[in-house]
Amino acid sequence: MENNNRFVLIEPSELEALIERAVERKLREILNHDNKSLGRDGRMSVKDVMAALDISKQCVYNWMKEDKLPKPARIGRRLYWSPDAIKAMMP
Repeated sequence: MENNNRFVLIEPSELEALIERAVERKLREILNHDNKSLGRDGRMSVKDVMAALDISKQCVYNWMKEDKLPKPARIGRRLYWSPDAIKAMMP
């Protein structure tokens, strides 16, 4: 039986650069989306932040408690972040 698995050796710095580019690309995609994914006044909802940072809902709330996320605006019971504030925390 032939094994078609292929592995590529990559330096940690190259892997880090690839991950950064992928995250930046995804964030740009979310921020440039036709505002359907953005809340009021172009702000990002919890779901938008989850998608942009590729983290879970629980992680969003944990990061809020640990002050790892910028302070959100509260509109009623909902939380919104400025896209610029989320983008600024990206590497």
